[in-house]
Amino acid sequence: MTKTFSASLLVAGLVWALTPVTPASAQQSAAPLPSNQKGCLPAPTSTESGTPWAQQRLAPDRVWSLTKGAGITVGVVDTGVDAGTPQLAGGRVKRGVDVTTPERKPADDDCFGHGTFVAGIIGAGSRRGTGFSGVAPEATILPIRCAVASQDGSPPSLTATEMANGIRAAVDGGAKVVNISASTSVPDDGLEEAVRYAASSDVVVVASAANSAQQGDPVTYPAAYPSVIAVGAIDESGKKADFSQTGKFLSLVAPGVGVTSVGPRGAGHWLGSGTSYAAPFVAGVAALVRSYHPELSAEQVKHRLEVTADRPAAKVPDPGFGWGTVNVTAAVTTVLPEESGTGLPVVTAELAPLPPSAQPGGAGPLLAVGAAVSVPILVFLAFLGSRLVRSGRTRGWKPARVVEFPPDPRK
Repeated sequence: MTKTFSASLLVAGLVWALTPVTPASAQQSAAPLPSNQKGCLPAPTSTESGTPWAQQRLAPDRVWSLTKGAGITVGVVDTGVDAGTPQLAGGRVKRGVDVTTPERKPADDDCFGHGTFVAGIIGAGSRRGTGFSGVAPEATILPIRCAVASQDGSPPSLTATEMANGIRAAVDGGAKVVNISASTSVPDDGLEEAVRYAASSDVVVVASAANSAQQGDPVTYPAAYPSVIAVGAIDESGKKADFSQTGKFLSLVAPGVGVTSVGPRGAGHWLGSGTSYAAPFVAGVAALVRSYHPELSAEQVKHRLEVTADRPAAKVPDPGFGWGTVNVTAAVTTVLPEESGTGLPVVTAELAPLPPSAQPGGAGPLLAVGAAVSVPILVFLAFLGSRLVRSGRTRGWKPARVVEFPPDPRK
């Protein structure tokens, strides 16, 4: 009986150890956003069942025991946000304001889908069946619609005036962080004044650097205004995206190539690329910081995100990377003596190990190695146990003979 049990254990253990475990990220993936979208974005038809690379890279869940962004409203100055999208439902999205209409209608719906995608990166909640969630899942989204698709169905474009109106509406609506994934290459007094208005109201403004690096790489606004956190894009390998704008104004970089988020009118996910989608990662981190460090000013939040970033292999600020890649754990947990006026060097908290869900390539190899090591031990213990049982029966369960050694004469 014991031998049968041991053999069964060995076979079962070897089967378990040698069975390949498919990484979650390879099970099912989101579909790319339409390249030539006309009119409203359809509902996504596929779901990202694993953990997307951007969420693995930034690992915001490391700090969720400290903060998930509760109490912070993030203004999304964009095309609106669909409040009915499952991972944004349940009160995560306010009604907002449509500044493109004189009557200032709500903006909690979204035809084009750009704003919903951005909002998902910032604050989408967790949901069974997917490893995707937003950076700050307990933050509240304030949608500000300042762009709509044209009558011929072509993508919306924002004027400097519309962006300025959107920033002001977000500030007046109670946002403590504003994300604007749009830009102009022409400086504008009204837009600059709106950014100053946000700064004077202690509001963090995060803006995309734009995608014209290969078309002359112009300076873009509002990203280039001094109080704004300007964000460029990196790919999965950490390289700067080919399209990502460069310049002295760049503050940080974040994932912006093949990133996952939600869309309007249904469950599921899309894949998108652009600095438009890098900026909301930073906006989400800003929300976490503002929630965990409510005493910090908007200027201090910007400084904190910059000095705690993962440095590029270059002198910072670097034209292509700014101060580096935003680091969620360091941004939330680092002790910055300058915030208390001590003037001592920066002390960065030690990073926690990656959780199994965030390990590149999934947990399959780790499980296989663990099983390969543990199975022989289990087999040996089973064999040893069977010998002890048989020996006990032979003795009638009497105590085993005790062997006594004579005392050492040298003692």
